[in-house]
Amino acid sequence: PQHELWGRTRLTPMALITLPATFKPRSCIMVQSVTQRVSASPFGGSEQAIDLLNDRWLCSVELPPSRQAAAAAIEAFIGAMRGQTNTVQLWHFSRPQPQGTVRGTLTLSATAAQGASSIVVTGCSPSTGTLKAGDLLGVGGLLLMVASDCTAAAGVITVPITNRLRTAQSSGAAVTWDKPKGTFRMLSTNGVQYAPGLAQGANFDFGEAIA
Repeated sequence: PQHELWGRTRLTPMALITLPATFKPRSCIMVQSVTQRVSASPFGGSEQAIDLLNDRWLCSVELPPSRQAAAAAIEAFIGAMRGQTNTVQLWHFSRPQPQGTVRGTLTLSATAAQGASSIVVTGCSPSTGTLKAGDLLGVGGLLLMVASDCTAAAGVITVPITNRLRTAQSSGAAVTWDKPKGTFRMLSTNGVQYAPGLAQGANFDFGEAIA
């Protein structure tokens, strides 16, 4: 990003900010935003929708009231994000781990092409473990949601995903099931409001940063 400094343009490198330990949402919304183009015929009114395959996660969280000392770390985090300049890694705070039984050291057992609607994962423990619709996995910096229930066979599971792969993924790539994270920018916040002896809760809106 560029900004003006005394008439000169200076490039500021983007930094990945660490989420403070006091950032503990009491509510979380994770929504998949789909890039699409929809047009309608001026004659019969029939519509055509084109999926442009550039899915992006939007995340809104609400922090509960806290003591002023804890809220100070949240204020420092807001400042460190510098608007949309820097990024932070977030996960689905309500479902940090799969509802299904799949655990273990997971990797992709096959290459997954850009735009793919499924991935094949190996290393499942137990070998007949399950993933449930809505479970989340992390692959190559992407946060992927399981589209429907699926079951492993001999430690291998084919996972349909709701969001298409933005980038191709290589066979052997690590697959994360414990707090799988995406990289986000802070789109907006209402900041921290103080009352005597207490800091009110703060709200944040984040959008997935697309490299």
